[in-house]
Amino acid sequence: MTTRNPEKVILSLSVRLELDLVLARKRARQVALLLGFDAADQTRISTAVSEIARNAFVHAGGGKLEFSIQDSKLPYTFLIKMSDSGPGIANLEEVLDTRQPASGLRGASKLVDKFTVDSTSSGTTVTLEKKLAPRLPFTGSELDGIANSLTKLISANPTDEVYQQNQELLQALEQVSAVKAQLDLVNAELQQSNNELTTLNKEMNDWNKTLEEKVNERTSELQQMNVYLSAARDEAIIANELKSQFVANVSHELRTPLAGILGLTEILVNEDLNGDSKEMAEHILKSGQHLLSIVNDLLDFSKLSVGKSELSENEFYLSSLFDEVVQSVYAQAKKKDITVTDSVAPELSDCFWGDSQRLKQIVLNLVHNAVKFTEKGNVSLKAACLSQDNQATRVCIEILDHGIGISESNQTMLFQPFVQIDGSTTRKHGGTGLGLAISKKLVEQMNGTIGCESKVGVGSRFYVELPLTKLKK
Repeated sequence: MTTRNPEKVILSLSVRLELDLVLARKRARQVALLLGFDAADQTRISTAVSEIARNAFVHAGGGKLEFSIQDSKLPYTFLIKMSDSGPGIANLEEVLDTRQPASGLRGASKLVDKFTVDSTSSGTTVTLEKKLAPRLPFTGSELDGIANSLTKLISANPTDEVYQQNQELLQALEQVSAVKAQLDLVNAELQQSNNELTTLNKEMNDWNKTLEEKVNERTSELQQMNVYLSAARDEAIIANELKSQFVANVSHELRTPLAGILGLTEILVNEDLNGDSKEMAEHILKSGQHLLSIVNDLLDFSKLSVGKSELSENEFYLSSLFDEVVQSVYAQAKKKDITVTDSVAPELSDCFWGDSQRLKQIVLNLVHNAVKFTEKGNVSLKAACLSQDNQATRVCIEILDHGIGISESNQTMLFQPFVQIDGSTTRKHGGTGLGLAISKKLVEQMNGTIGCESKVGVGSRFYVELPLTKLKK
């Protein structure tokens, strides 16, 4: 009886030189692409491979990197193993401590479905596992096809692919401009309708003064006017729904080429380029990331506006969520010499059940704004327990800063979409005016409330109060 091999090796690499680290990251992205992972997972996988390969290079002078598929049981899994013959990692528990910032092996562990480290005095083996979509096991001919495809991808020029993706993006932007012109025309017509309605309302006020004398004469005209107003309202509602649907569709279509550009540009940045070329590639990457952030905001807002955004609940810890938020704004705060601190009340140390990604999006947006509008001082992120019972725990999350502050008159407009409080501030700091509007809609969807207390020149306090379900032990 033949024993089935649980793993099928796709590619093996030797990591001995600094350049091998760049090659390992590139090959990881190419193999992930051939196995059907999307652009986001390709980036996660290549980043994780880069971290474990660099760890082997630093601690053991290199080792062997192996990509394989485990398809002997469901779910089928993409395996990545980095083995070295170094002295092992003496402080392995400290390296993987969840309380430390997510860098190195700790950062790599957050990018895959399963992460294991086997370290002894004779060497270390790091194994990454990423689940594949359910399908038939890979056959020998399929693996040969993947190998051939990998060979073709390896010989491709990343610069040419970046140029092609740029051309696709330009065409998409031209289409956006054309449709925007149509939307402007619709908006002009709506404005004209609004002006007509204003005029009609003024006439109605005049008519009311002599209504008793002209009731019989004007009854027919008022009925016709009501029909017109109803039709205009219906047209406005339909136009707004079409606009929201259009923004959602275009934003979704833009994300695909943008993700490709970012992925390939990231590969290009890590290539051995001269000074000017590397600087230009880094500018492309930063600009693309900023554009992708704007597109994501538009897509989130359009989905929330038409009620198509759904919560995805999972287990999470508030302390881990706060750590990820602080790590995300670390570089931004460091440039301004601002300290960002976080704390969670002891009674909130248990595991909760809820949409951690949406909650992180809300908190990250508020902390990012606090850092953006603070020139000196510090920003603090806190979580406190307001009340708790057998059903739910009501939590208050607050973000305190020593920034420019917001006047009372402007605080009423904070959570309105596409509204910027101060034009000069907008030109200096940037932004689309959607972040707080998206946060408000998400908080309300989670049955919570969001608010602000602020004083000009002193700072601001943004707070979120919402119920969380504590998992029973």
